[in-house]
Amino acid sequence: MFKFFLVTSLLGAIANLVQAPWNFFFLIFLIFPILHIILDKIIRNQKYRKRFISIFILLGGFLYFYFLFGFSWIIYAFEYKPELSSFKYITLFGLPFLMLIFASPSFIIPTIFWDTKFIKTISLAACISIGEFLRGNIFTGFSWNNFSHALAAHDNFMQIFSITGQYLATFLLILCAQFVLFFWKKIDYFKALILLSILPIIFFYGSARIKENIFINNRVISVIQPNVLQSDKIDSSDRYEDVKNLIDLSNNHEADLIIWPESSVPLLLQYNPEVIQFIIDNISSKSEILIGNVTFQNEKFRNSALLIDQSKEIKAVYDKTHLVPFGEYMPFKNLLSKLPFLKIVTGDIGFESGEEVKTISTILGTARIAICYEIIFPEEINPNKEDLDFIVNITNDAWFGNSSGPYQHFISSRFRAIEQGTPVFRSANTGISAIIDPYGRVIDLVELESKGSIVSPLAKKTNETFYSKVGDFLFFSVLVLTLIIMVLLKKKKNYG
Repeated sequence: MFKFFLVTSLLGAIANLVQAPWNFFFLIFLIFPILHIILDKIIRNQKYRKRFISIFILLGGFLYFYFLFGFSWIIYAFEYKPELSSFKYITLFGLPFLMLIFASPSFIIPTIFWDTKFIKTISLAACISIGEFLRGNIFTGFSWNNFSHALAAHDNFMQIFSITGQYLATFLLILCAQFVLFFWKKIDYFKALILLSILPIIFFYGSARIKENIFINNRVISVIQPNVLQSDKIDSSDRYEDVKNLIDLSNNHEADLIIWPESSVPLLLQYNPEVIQFIIDNISSKSEILIGNVTFQNEKFRNSALLIDQSKEIKAVYDKTHLVPFGEYMPFKNLLSKLPFLKIVTGDIGFESGEEVKTISTILGTARIAICYEIIFPEEINPNKEDLDFIVNITNDAWFGNSSGPYQHFISSRFRAIEQGTPVFRSANTGISAIIDPYGRVIDLVELESKGSIVSPLAKKTNETFYSKVGDFLFFSVLVLTLIIMVLLKKKKNYG
């Protein structure tokens, strides 16, 4: 058992190469057949209880090391508080274990339905996709590096998200990845062809869906990336210098709406109207400006986005609703307040979450603002099914340096554009900032750890997507149908 655990753990570590920034997509077609064969060798003749334990060891090892290497970028954030250096190792090894525990109820599927070859193939795909859904929703969720994100390797592959969303896309991809098993021992060309056909169908659907953009040329948006390192943000002695830098970058282009990143202005603008006046007076274009800023309401700090217009007033405010546990607030604060973990919370105080997900009305139409990692939760982008003109993602990924984290975070913005059929404007403090069309294609970007500004007319949104209408309902429907199929096929043995 131990040697197989080592192999599945190695597979999990290697599986990270399918994600950004490496994008070795076709490794999936090697990793999952091997994982399937190892699982089958160990558990095929085991009773349910022992089988679950074996799955937890083997598949758990796979997922743990997938998470361990995939989330390793998170430890960069601890470099800015040396007193937390020991906590970074707790996070590095503890977060993957937590994600594994959240995903582990899905191990029931292969435990029960590991029967015929076809059923085994379906059950592994169902297990992985259900596990992703669970870890994406339990305890605020962490929907990061789902296997379907490997489809970002090609624009055509990505388009399937407009129908399936990320969880069903994972199910289909893992199914397809196992087609080679039907050339193993007892050959079944028909089932192999069924599974193999999934990928070209996805590709050709994407090819048919993608159209040329229609730009609304009188509606222009500029995205700003100041590239202020986190150490400089923390130690900055001249707060106005950061503002002047943002203003200079904003004057590179004429635009109707200018977007600055999360926490870009290190002052409470609601209590510093002179700073607002300074900003408006020194920007050459008659623009509205969306600014990431901290607000103070009801004796609570909030991570917010402020829309400022030419009247030098705060026209609209969006308060981040989905906060980062341990990073922006302390869960179970009364229980944990005496522990050193509390110190990791921003400002040693923490934020209060916004009351609701809402849109704001800008000069260019209705916008959904997603602050930082809110963009990784597809179901939260447009829960009220509003008529969006564009999505804005402002973030500060400077915490994570030149690691894989900012690249993977950026990918989520592209998927949200496809799901909603809506352009995304992403402003990141140190990158990656980008203008993304409704098909998830990058119109323009500023590279990681670079300083710059980009501008584009507003791309017209696509027709309403299937996913924007029904969300993950199709995923749950397919799962129910899958369970029915597995029950019906359970007694038909064909695994040689």
